[in-house]
Amino acid sequence: MNNEHNPVAQLVTDLQQKWLKEVGPYPHLQWVRWIIKSDQARLYEGFLKLESTPHGAIPDIPVVLLTPFENSKIHSKSLLKDWIENFEKDKNTQDKITKGQLQFTWDAQYFKKELAQEDVNYDVLLMALLKSFQEALPNPENHLVLALFPYTVQSPVDYKVWMDTLLKIGFPVKTRLMVFDYTPENYLEALQLKYNDVCKSLLVSLDLEGAMKKIAMTGDPNDPEIQFRQCMLEMGSSVSKNNRSRLHQWGQKGIEVTQKTGNKTSFATAHTVYAGMLFNFKEFDTIDKLLVQALTIGKQALASGDQTAKAIVLQTYGFMASSQQLQKKLEEAADLFCKQAEVAITFQMPQQALAAYITAYTLAKKKLKKRYKEIVQIAYEFGITLTAEDLKTSSINVIALEYYNFSDKKNRFKIDEFMSRLEDNHWKEKLEAEQEAFKTGSIA
Repeated sequence: MNNEHNPVAQLVTDLQQKWLKEVGPYPHLQWVRWIIKSDQARLYEGFLKLESTPHGAIPDIPVVLLTPFENSKIHSKSLLKDWIENFEKDKNTQDKITKGQLQFTWDAQYFKKELAQEDVNYDVLLMALLKSFQEALPNPENHLVLALFPYTVQSPVDYKVWMDTLLKIGFPVKTRLMVFDYTPENYLEALQLKYNDVCKSLLVSLDLEGAMKKIAMTGDPNDPEIQFRQCMLEMGSSVSKNNRSRLHQWGQKGIEVTQKTGNKTSFATAHTVYAGMLFNFKEFDTIDKLLVQALTIGKQALASGDQTAKAIVLQTYGFMASSQQLQKKLEEAADLFCKQAEVAITFQMPQQALAAYITAYTLAKKKLKKRYKEIVQIAYEFGITLTAEDLKTSSINVIALEYYNFSDKKNRFKIDEFMSRLEDNHWKEKLEAEQEAFKTGSIA
């Protein structure tokens, strides 16, 4: 696609050019920090995805890992595990190697064996992996870049400690670390100052909102989908300008546009989006009416066989619960979050169900003790029925600890036995330490 006609692609090009100009010519750089705004994260994800394909523009070879940061003692080990697992599961790469279409000889088994050893310095082992992987590249002149975009960082301070350790060790020749920092917090600024000779910070001025607006308005202006996009953009603009009457104008127009299409999922979405925007003005009577209408229409869409309506039905239940919560109707809010969880279960969306249950019991914990305990028990008993694969990425450990803390001795034994099998014997201590670190400061 010609970037001249794609505003978002042009922004990605700006990022590529920044790297080519300020990083590419300087082989000594070991640590590169992008300073970004939180609402730009998806754009940078797109940049990383593009650079991980043959269509990338920067000469460096990026390996992108989304590994959550738990603490500085185990993060290198987690990265090593994820790196090896991703490499072995990359069917496309493995097929090319097998067929001789890619000359790449790298001994992943060596690092798997080292990971299984006791008393291993995982930070040093990670550096050894980077060195060996870079040397195995088809073009040994290419720099290898470990690009980290963790879904969560439990402690920004500890994340910085971990990077400081790596920089003290020193990255192997032709390897780099790419990280992302948020403005205005600048959590990692101290590293830039301490290791200024080998570090580089990149900041690009991006009009993402303007680019998205141009994209949204591309196409036939008579197309109802384009018209609804305009309504959503104008509703967002009205909220930012604190203009309630204008929001109502565009909200009603969005409903009218989608009603004409006959598509009930779009019609339900228009109601829910409009209601969501009104949260900024706390106009709860209108919000609740819109959400009831959205739910009714969404259920009709499901009944007609439109499976895409599942998402808007779940979102609507969440909005209904949030509305009750903001009106201080905690019992009603907790019940609606539980209803959202129950519906997610029928939709075979277990992760969404557990998340809704957690929200429900967290809400009830202080003032609705009996209900709180009921919800925790329901959540746990559902959670342990999930498949091993689903459990790996679930929040069952959080729910298990909550249940453990108020259970009797018999139940505690069962919970501990289950979680020890799922994780290890120290699951409770690890989670408590993570939660404590989260209280002292975390970023996502």
